[in-house]
Amino acid sequence: MFTELQQEAQKCWPKRSTKRVKNTKLNVELVNVTNISPSNLTDYDLIFLGCSTWGEGELQDDFIPFEEGMKEIDPTGKQAACFGPGDSSFTLFCEAVAILEKRLESCGTKIIAEGLKIDGIIDSQLDEAGKWAERILKTSSQN
Repeated sequence: MFTELQQEAQKCWPKRSTKRVKNTKLNVELVNVTNISPSNLTDYDLIFLGCSTWGEGELQDDFIPFEEGMKEIDPTGKQAACFGPGDSSFTLFCEAVAILEKRLESCGTKIIAEGLKIDGIIDSQLDEAGKWAERILKTSSQN
């Protein structure tokens, strides 16, 4: 799973999901996008990208170079899902999720779940986020 430096998106990934993943045969890494190259995405079978939306539907600043670098990779056949927090009072609510999904699809990655868009206070929606992650893990293990 790759997230931004501000760690708002990391809060969306509940601890119970990490425990669930550890009970599978999946090897999971939580990585900040500032500490990895987009080319490393090809090393993973299942990719979670998490980024909060800033301004008027923009990626968080730390994620911009990573997303732009994704233009140069070929993760064809990989599976992915995106998530992020936002504020529904903005016209482009959680647009970072859509931006990342579009980029992944343009690279040949299969989006296997509708993006998770968390509105407002993250802590109050961790149960929903956990269920979302568990559905994806189940779907991924069946493919």
